[in-house]
Amino acid sequence: MANLQKHTGKAVIAILRHNNRDTLKPSNRDIDPTRSHLNYRLSPKRLIRDGQRLCSQSDYECYKKRLSEVYAFNRKNLVKIASWVISAPRNLEVEKHEVFFRECYNFLENRYGKQNTVQAIVHNDESQPHLHYIFMPVVKDKKHKKPSGEKLCANDVLTRQELREFHPALQEHLNRAGINTRILNGATADGNRTVAEIKKEREHAQNQEKTRGVFLER
Repeated sequence: MANLQKHTGKAVIAILRHNNRDTLKPSNRDIDPTRSHLNYRLSPKRLIRDGQRLCSQSDYECYKKRLSEVYAFNRKNLVKIASWVISAPRNLEVEKHEVFFRECYNFLENRYGKQNTVQAIVHNDESQPHLHYIFMPVVKDKKHKKPSGEKLCANDVLTRQELREFHPALQEHLNRAGINTRILNGATADGNRTVAEIKKEREHAQNQEKTRGVFLER
């Protein structure tokens, strides 16, 4: 299951920290901290030179560097990063999850550009294993004067056509990679649900339990 999310610059730090599990306590109750060691990164760690030393570059530093290279409109509501959240299909064997997520990452990086990839992390510490792929929606730009000749524009990257073609293209990529599973958008007959849908259903059930408890106490 794949879902797209878009975020303004105000949300970038919080999202990157959430995915890295850098916060002192879980940002939502679905996270099991005892299983966070099972999470893993697919995007490579970047290195930058500091004098004679090579130092690790954080995801946020990577984002800031790429942002400085492209033209960006000065608007508070400008989409600075986008995120595909891809959940492991329920009919896929657990031992095939890692190769599944790796192929999804390869597909995404090739589609949106290695230079635009900010972060890719697999979470195994929630109810359903899933990949967070964070990228900057960058396109060619001839109008504004930036050495890279590029600009940040989610409307040009994440068009209706792109959203229509994404799932079939990902499915074709997985088929070529020999991964026998289905990736669809929305609820499917085999019971696959998105991370957001699972959380919503769980919250609804918990609210019902609270309501029943209040009624019985009366």
